[in-house]
Amino acid sequence: MDVIMPQLGETVAEGKVASWFKKVGDKVSAGDNLFLIETDKVSMEVQATEAGTLTEIRVPAGETVPVGTVIAIVGKAGEKAAVAKPAPARPAASVAKSASAPVAATVLSTPTNTYRPFTPTPFEEVRTPVGIASAPAAALSGLKTTPLARRLIQNTGADLATIAQRVKARGGWRIAAADVDGAPAAPAIARAPIAPREGDTIEPLNRIRAQTAANLAEAWRTIPHAFQAVELDVTGIAAARDKAKATFETHHGVALTYLPFIARALCLALDQFPRANASFDRDRLILHRDVNLGIATDLDQDGLIVPVIQNAEDMTVAGLAKAIARLADKARSGKLTPADLAGATYTLTNNGSFGTRFTMPVINPPNVAILSFDAVRKTPVVVEGPKGESVAIRRVAMIGQSFDHRAFDGSYAGSLLRRIKEVVETRDWAAELG
Repeated sequence: MDVIMPQLGETVAEGKVASWFKKVGDKVSAGDNLFLIETDKVSMEVQATEAGTLTEIRVPAGETVPVGTVIAIVGKAGEKAAVAKPAPARPAASVAKSASAPVAATVLSTPTNTYRPFTPTPFEEVRTPVGIASAPAAALSGLKTTPLARRLIQNTGADLATIAQRVKARGGWRIAAADVDGAPAAPAIARAPIAPREGDTIEPLNRIRAQTAANLAEAWRTIPHAFQAVELDVTGIAAARDKAKATFETHHGVALTYLPFIARALCLALDQFPRANASFDRDRLILHRDVNLGIATDLDQDGLIVPVIQNAEDMTVAGLAKAIARLADKARSGKLTPADLAGATYTLTNNGSFGTRFTMPVINPPNVAILSFDAVRKTPVVVEGPKGESVAIRRVAMIGQSFDHRAFDGSYAGSLLRRIKEVVETRDWAAELG
């Protein structure tokens, strides 16, 4: 059986074997820790899924290899062990392909070092935007490409392996026109190095912060972001929460915040707006049946990670509250598993605890949208009643959505926000909490 480098998130391209818990010749039982992995997002222990003997270690501790690389062999009990040896070098094109290959489990029966294009399930609709040129005949090494880049590749005959190597080397996930040999060069901005002044402190970026910076910069550079926001009257939610929060925490073991209410309203609204619960895949949009909700989580201001609530559309407010708390605890204690990071279809971020008025978040690719939720404030609001208009103190908050303008337009995005607002302001939240 081949032990492979697992993929701990859709945008993770490689992992580092930090240490081995077993040595060649050791017996292995299902569930035993095999090795410690470090990626740009998380560190975690990887367990064996079947029993046997560790007959070969191909990637020693300290080496970094692409996702999908076979790093060890687990044979049948008593099978003769091989001498540990490093992973063989591979061409750049092969590296780029394996980096994007989806990985279903830690131990597989066959190697998965080749790129496999996304294949939708029968429950996922594929829409190809009209008027976009078809991809070049040669494989694109598993990287996404812009339409202009594809045309340049076709016209110039540029070497895809070389392009892929450059893009992967900078941590990129998408080939843009500027990456193609022969593309018109943009004028470089000359920047003089910054000399620290007396009394300044130099703080090198840690691994998570550096990778967060690279991922966000790449997403901002390659995705045409647009942003809209609406104001919510959350007085109804506040009343239901204030009434239930004491018994809720006793019964469920977690605090009842505003966030699971917003998550619930979002999931209900996405049922009517499937293009927002989607992935952008080259020249097509994959509309997902399930809402796998990514929750942007701060790691004590050292970086961001996005664990995922699978099938969030089936959960109540209570279920979402427990799932959010569980994933936040695991993220901050470094105990997330590959399953916790896989398959986000939409992302939700919350800055309300910091008192922010509204936030314009950066999209988490391959998602096409991300929703921010900010502080709840007591605000004087004009309300209409049987006797006409009056001013009342209401609980008000702002939600903002950044969306990929290639996937849909402002009218669609605005309609989704309006639907979330309707759910928030009209749903019987007390009844849902029981």
